Amino acid sequence: MTAPTDFEVMLLVTALVVLSLLYSLVKFAWKQPLRNGPGFFLGIEVPAGFYDGPGKRWLTGYHAILVALHLALAAALGLCFAFKRWDLIPLWCGGFALSLESRRLGDYISWPAEALFAAIIVASWWVMLRRGVAIDWLPPLQMTWAALILPGKIALVRSGAPLPAERAEEHYRYQDAMRRNSIHALNAWGCLMLVTLCGFPLRLIWPPAALPSLVWIFLAVFTAVFAWMMIVIYRGMRLAVTMGRDLLPAGSWMTPFRGATRHMNGFYLIWFAIWIGGILGLNLYSLLR
Repeated sequence: MTAPTDFEVMLLVTALVVLSLLYSLVKFAWKQPLRNGPGFFLGIEVPAGFYDGPGKRWLTGYHAILVALHLALAAALGLCFAFKRWDLIPLWCGGFALSLESRRLGDYISWPAEALFAAIIVASWWVMLRRGVAIDWLPPLQMTWAALILPGKIALVRSGAPLPAERAEEHYRYQDAMRRNSIHALNAWGCLMLVTLCGFPLRLIWPPAALPSLVWIFLAVFTAVFAWMMIVIYRGMRLAVTMGRDLLPAGSWMTPFRGATRHMNGFYLIWFAIWIGGILGLNLYSLLR
């Protein structure tokens, strides 16, 4: 049994991402402005007859932006293949009245799972530091940084949005369901990064004669975790449509003190800025080195 080449592995990963993007575009993004019904456009309440007048142009413009965005992604991917820069494909891929109820982190985050997650990262780096004299340290560093999402999950638990006076309980259940689904999606993302990270130390300790089997095992696990992540994301999109169909979207009501803008604490904003900045910085360094 021979192992697939680096190109074949990258082709499989790219195919998975492309199919997921196309499914999201057709199933969810294309109809997103109308998710709350004909009386709203992207969560903003509009007057009667809006879609018989200026709403047509707004909807056409929204669809044009979606098409242009996906065409730009397709062009960027085409350039990667045209110049045989497989190393750039990963860069192309990724790539809440506030409730007065106190939310316990343990109700949303599994601490044993987080401890196991951290232990696997530490063990992976321990193996690489002991045996990886000639290893390229940038890819595992990128995977490790991308997997550091626990602060983001904590911020999601602590974040919320203003609740309207009407049907406040239903709005709270909707927000809580979206919060839980977002954390599940982050868990799946973290597992995907962890699977990729584990490939580096396993390659160092795996018997050389059995390396092809390692590649096939990695592909099977990676594909399964990626499929799980996309199922979680799609489930959240469907849940948002089902639960939020007859609820006023956030931003369409006012509190006595401020509008119903989404509330994210400063901790989340600081973490996200550092996290995404680190990913972009590492990717830029990978591109220029």
